[in-house]
Amino acid sequence: MAVALHHVEAAAPPARSGAADQVPVALGRMLAPLHEALRASAPASGTRIGAMSSYHLGWTDAQGRPGRGASGKFVRGCLALWAAEQCGGDVASALPAATAVEWIHNFTLVHDDIQDGDVERRHRPTVWAVWGSAQAINAGDGMHAIAYRALLSGRDRPTARLRAATAINDAIVAVIEGQCLDLALEGQIDTTVTTYLHLARAKTGALIGAALEAGALLGGADSRRAALLRRAGIEMGIAFQVRDDWLGTWGDSAVTGKGCGGDLARRKVTYPVVAGHARLRGAAQRHFRRLYRQPGGDEDVILALLDEARAGEAVADELARRSRSAMRLAGMCGLSPVAVGDFRSFVDFIVERAA
Repeated sequence: MAVALHHVEAAAPPARSGAADQVPVALGRMLAPLHEALRASAPASGTRIGAMSSYHLGWTDAQGRPGRGASGKFVRGCLALWAAEQCGGDVASALPAATAVEWIHNFTLVHDDIQDGDVERRHRPTVWAVWGSAQAINAGDGMHAIAYRALLSGRDRPTARLRAATAINDAIVAVIEGQCLDLALEGQIDTTVTTYLHLARAKTGALIGAALEAGALLGGADSRRAALLRRAGIEMGIAFQVRDDWLGTWGDSAVTGKGCGGDLARRKVTYPVVAGHARLRGAAQRHFRRLYRQPGGDEDVILALLDEARAGEAVADELARRSRSAMRLAGMCGLSPVAVGDFRSFVDFIVERAA
């Protein structure tokens, strides 16, 4: 059964020139101080944790030599710095939170790769594929500890820092619960869209929301403004996960840096799957259910059924809903018109990105 590619191509909003590949300018200008802070907070390269962390971030190869691997986009850390600046602080004031958020995000990626059995990330073997699962667990645990060392270092503004730490810690609990739910739902084709969105809110939305909240608090925001930014970030994070699911289903593995078809082969529950299943009827839905309850194989048939269900259109609709919600919340934060425009560029980048 062939896949109707014209429907797949319509599965997400069309990208403006360069929008799918380039980090927005307002975030990009935060990268240099964030990179410097991350390197300064990293464990010593001579330690095993340091070697694995440095490899994961693309700073070195598996032998410890300077590498040219991709390090990711550092969206969460940059959002924390941006929020601090827009709430009256400066970039330096939020570097501890931004650094912590990035270490936390990367610790979850290392553990996620183990749990999902992914052998490639950012066009290179994953940490566990190089050093084994046990050592990769150690690497992730080490990154978690490094995050808090970065966040709690220094003596300035202890109250704001404690509030930021609380926001980030609450998000970690949510992320881990979301990952537990993700694993529990594997193969559960009857999962509802509502349940899936709850998963996405926890697994991805919570940390993006916490990055904005923590940055805002360290920038001097009051509780109301920080909470609104958190809520806007959660909506943006749900969109991030839904787009991630689209990329995992239809994206180009040469661009995404991950193996192609892994989510379908593992029968993971993703937004295209739950939305597509809900849209199918009769024999087509029964066929889809049978295939998804079997071990890997027939991914081409599953893709064709998703296309028949116009699951890509469901993705586009959800991305549009989340984008509107995120922008509505951002508009309530008392941000300047320029800052609201920045936020729009962040949302557009997330829903249009190619990797």
